[in-house]
Amino acid sequence: MGPGLPSNARWRLCIRHTHENGRQERRGRMKRLIFGLDGGGTGSRLRIADEKNRFLVTQTGEGVNPQAVGYPVAVERISGLFHSALHALEETYGWTGGIADFIAGCFAIAGGGAPEEARKLEGELREALRFRCPLLFVSDAEAALVGGLKSLEGMILVAGTGSIALARLRDGTIMRAGGYGHFLGDEGSAFWIASQAVIRSIRSSEGRDLPTHMLSDLCAYFGIQNTHEFIPLWYQRFDKALIAGAARIVEEFREREDPLARDIFMHAANELSRLVESVYHRAEGKLEVKKLLLWGGQLEHNQWLQRAVTHHLRVRIPALEVRKAQEDAAFGACLLAAQKALISGSLDF
Repeated sequence: MGPGLPSNARWRLCIRHTHENGRQERRGRMKRLIFGLDGGGTGSRLRIADEKNRFLVTQTGEGVNPQAVGYPVAVERISGLFHSALHALEETYGWTGGIADFIAGCFAIAGGGAPEEARKLEGELREALRFRCPLLFVSDAEAALVGGLKSLEGMILVAGTGSIALARLRDGTIMRAGGYGHFLGDEGSAFWIASQAVIRSIRSSEGRDLPTHMLSDLCAYFGIQNTHEFIPLWYQRFDKALIAGAARIVEEFREREDPLARDIFMHAANELSRLVESVYHRAEGKLEVKKLLLWGGQLEHNQWLQRAVTHHLRVRIPALEVRKAQEDAAFGACLLAAQKALISGSLDF
């Protein structure tokens, strides 16, 4: 910059050069991309990074779980996320590449690790988006574990609408407990807590369980007048999300020292702890990273339950370190994609 330029002009020119150099440096990182998609039934997030998992762009959208929205809708929404993300790369960095620039990708979707579902979704996505890179399909819990601990190894306890515990070894081996859904399991989840409250409040009204004042509030929440109206609500108009939402009522009564609500939450904490114990003892001799991530709405937003589970685990498994999430599931999916690229030979560190 010439000495004759005014100082403010020299400053603007310096800033422009710095900005352009930054764009060129980032553009150089974008010849080999990875992606991670965290896809649920109600929302999704696509994260695109360079081969060293350095963030480039992200896009959020509607749920893409095929089991919840169907395969055609899932593929359409995933395609929309990629088109928006590629446009953002062009707008932000002047990038002019395409799907062919991805060297690996990971889709983290509830139930995504099941072989049949993974094969079907992979086939439809390769046809729709023309992926040529290796693709990995895992559960959202596995990606959350990897992202939350920033490690390819560790454990996770999930308690939201449902519940599951996972242990992941460095070689990708997964050990699990729970995760069988609301009819066969989901102990300690929001659905389990709420359904136990309804079942046991009915029993209490007949003198067959601990005393409680929850019943009238539960009836009001579901818009019914008496216990007999729970029958068509459960057997004819079953709504899992609606039932799970009643867990907040149980929490309110636990705070008021309601005997039945307290007992339900104590059982929930014990059940969740037992899930962790199950996978820990199966993985104990092989697990080098003895860290546990607590994940899901019931554990993130209910401090009492979080503390109770942590206390149980400190007593039962003293060697286990309970941790809070460092990164999210989309970040974890990108880490898994980078590992996939390394294994397949697309990366050479």
